[in-house]
Amino acid sequence: MPASRPVLLFDVFKTLLVFDGDHVDAGTFAFLADWLRYRQVFIEAPRLEQRFWAITRGQLEATGGEAPDVDVRRVWEALLAEAGVPAARRDALASELALTYRQITTREIGLWPGTRAMLDACAADFRLAIASNTQRAYTEAELSMLGLWDDFELVLFSSDVLACKPDPALFRAALEALDCPADNVIYVGDNPFDDVLGARQLGIPTILLDRGTPAPEGVALPTPLATLQDGDPLAVARIARQHFGLESAP
Repeated sequence: MPASRPVLLFDVFKTLLVFDGDHVDAGTFAFLADWLRYRQVFIEAPRLEQRFWAITRGQLEATGGEAPDVDVRRVWEALLAEAGVPAARRDALASELALTYRQITTREIGLWPGTRAMLDACAADFRLAIASNTQRAYTEAELSMLGLWDDFELVLFSSDVLACKPDPALFRAALEALDCPADNVIYVGDNPFDDVLGARQLGIPTILLDRGTPAPEGVALPTPLATLQDGDPLAVARIARQHFGLESAP
C-alpha cells in the first residue's frame, strides 16, 4: 500500500464499538481467586484485589507523565511472580487472567451501528489504522471477535506506549509506524478532549463523532474538520475525500 495514500486513524470505543464495561466489584476478585485456584495458584480474594491495584498504581507512578498507562499483562505477571508462579507459566496465565477479568467486568460490547458501512466506504481511498486508549490484552481479542482486526494495517493502544490520549505519545507512535506526516492523516474519534485536542497537538486534523462524550469545562478545544451525528455512515469517507482533494470526492 503506497505510503502517500492518506490515512484515517480511528479511536475504538464509542467510535467503532459500543462498550459498557469496567464494572468491578468485590465479586470480581472472588471469581478470579477461584479461577486461579483451579490452576493451582492460591491467593485469597482480598489479597488479590489489594495487590492488583497496588501494582497498577506503582507501575503508573513509575511511568510518569500527565496521562500514564500500564500494560495490564505486566501487572498480572508481577502479581503472579509475587505468588511464586514459575516464569514459564506467567505469560500465558497473565494473558488469560486479563481476558477473564475483562469478560466478567463487561456488560455489553458490539459494533457501533454503521461501523461496517463506514469502514468499507473509507477503505476504498484510505489506509486505515487505530490509535486508542485501551489495553492490547483486551482489545486485540475484541476487535478480532467482532470482525474488525483485518480492516487495519496498524493497531496501536495506549498500553503499547504507556501513555493515554490526549498525551501526544500515542499519535506520535502511530505516525512513525505508518511513516506518514501529520498532514496526510485524519483522526476519527468521539472525545473532544482526548481525540480532538490530542491529535491537534501534532497538527493532525480530526473528525468528531458526536456521541455524547462530554468535554471538560474551561478547556479551550480546537475545532474539528467536522462534527457528525449518527445517521450517515458514509459521511466520514466523504469529508475525508473532500479534505484531501481526491478525485473520487462527490
